[in-house]
Amino acid sequence: MLLGFLRQPEAKAFLTFVLSLIILFLSANAILISTCIWTWLSSNIVYFVPYFIIVIVLMRWFARGGQYLDVHKLNLDGQTFLVTGAASGIGKETAIELAKRGARVIIFARPTNLTDAINNVKKFSRSPNNIIGYPLDLADLRSIKACVEKFMKNENENTKIAALINNAGVMACPYAQTKDGFELQMGTNHFGHFYFTQLLLRRLRSSRIVNVSSAAHFMWAVPCDALHYAQMCDPNTYHPFSAYSLSKTANILFTRELQRRYGVSHNIRAYSLHPGTVNTLLDRYFNLSDFIRKLLKPIRYVIFKTPLEGAQTTLYCALSNEARPAEYHADCQPTPVYHKYAKDDKIAREWWDYSEKIINEKIKDI
Repeated sequence: MLLGFLRQPEAKAFLTFVLSLIILFLSANAILISTCIWTWLSSNIVYFVPYFIIVIVLMRWFARGGQYLDVHKLNLDGQTFLVTGAASGIGKETAIELAKRGARVIIFARPTNLTDAINNVKKFSRSPNNIIGYPLDLADLRSIKACVEKFMKNENENTKIAALINNAGVMACPYAQTKDGFELQMGTNHFGHFYFTQLLLRRLRSSRIVNVSSAAHFMWAVPCDALHYAQMCDPNTYHPFSAYSLSKTANILFTRELQRRYGVSHNIRAYSLHPGTVNTLLDRYFNLSDFIRKLLKPIRYVIFKTPLEGAQTTLYCALSNEARPAEYHADCQPTPVYHKYAKDDKIAREWWDYSEKIINEKIKDI
């Protein structure tokens, strides 16, 4: 697990910074002659600026992680992509990159964000009419069903969908429930996308399905099952990061079982991925003071990926022939998951069955 963490771009960037400080102090003999530190600093100040510029450039180079360079060679004219959560962050940049290359992009976002999301992507498309959207609230099964029904009615049955990109999500929020009584993070990140994907399945033959997970799945290394989900649903045992972690494990298991069940019959190729630690609004629920946020802001710009950099592995999974179906990816390459329960096919089957059961109980009256 530690080795996996050290492979992360943000860890490499941080270690570069630490190493630069060690080199600086060793050069000044700071360890042996501490009284000479300030004298040495004042006499060598002219070297510090270029030194730290080089350090920051190196940190940014490490932080950006793997890049899907082949995307710049692609022409996506005539191909249709579905993207959830495209109003901001990684989803927005994913939709823009697809639109730039001529793709028809269908955006799914909350009703309050949908118009702005469509207009933001249209600016980058050669054919603005190729960018459309549907209102979708993944925390509401009724909204999901209505959205898919509208999509099915409006979209030609012969339209080939190149990829469904399940990008939307919430992170580390205070305890809350969806409109259907699910814990909010699992309800949005997993159950919502699970139901949405199932309703779309008959239109997804020979399509890719990309599920945005996270390396944070390692934070609560337990089986994704009814017992641990029940702990998430109890306000007395709820922890924001544990709940987020389990929902991201659920994304990985969903991907594995989706490939097993429909890889042959529907010719589906399903992928999960870690986008990296990205400088987005996903951490808006973190309990940090304004002072701490301002203090961390320049650090975030150096160590974290930009949303565009964070979208690279999503694009890789949606477009590259080198991506591996059923597998987990990071930095534009297949990557091992960080705990055994995230790659257990028995747990994946049982979690799928449980997800179907609990959703079916909720939709009886819809």
